Amino acid sequence: MDRNELIARIGRLLVADPAVSDGEWDGYALVVRYADGPVARRLSGFRYTDGGGHQAATPRDPAIGEAFDELRATTRVHDRAPWDACVLRVRRDTGKLKVEFEYDRPEQWDITPDTLDAVAARARPEPASA
Repeated sequence: MDRNELIARIGRLLVADPAVSDGEWDGYALVVRYADGPVARRLSGFRYTDGGGHQAATPRDPAIGEAFDELRATTRVHDRAPWDACVLRVRRDTGKLKVEFEYDRPEQWDITPDTLDAVAARARPEPASA
């Protein structure tokens, strides 16, 4: 699969996952962070309502993580380390997906109790009218 096919597949897997599909949301973001150590890949998902805050909504389907592994390999640039963070954003009203790959500062997407709100705010998809 090429990059666009993988992103579309990830989108289909996400909207079918109960963590995403159950409940009200206008926007959704999934932060995928790769690092060394016992947890090599971490997924953190958030549902948003327009004018509201965020709610944790991390998908559980292992196929989503595997698809991101494949996307990471597919998007690898020759003579460069692969990206270590990816943010996928979805707007429910348009169904459009936006994907951001972070090569240089992946740590900005690390989620701790101190950074949770800031990361969730930065990951928030912009409304369709923006």
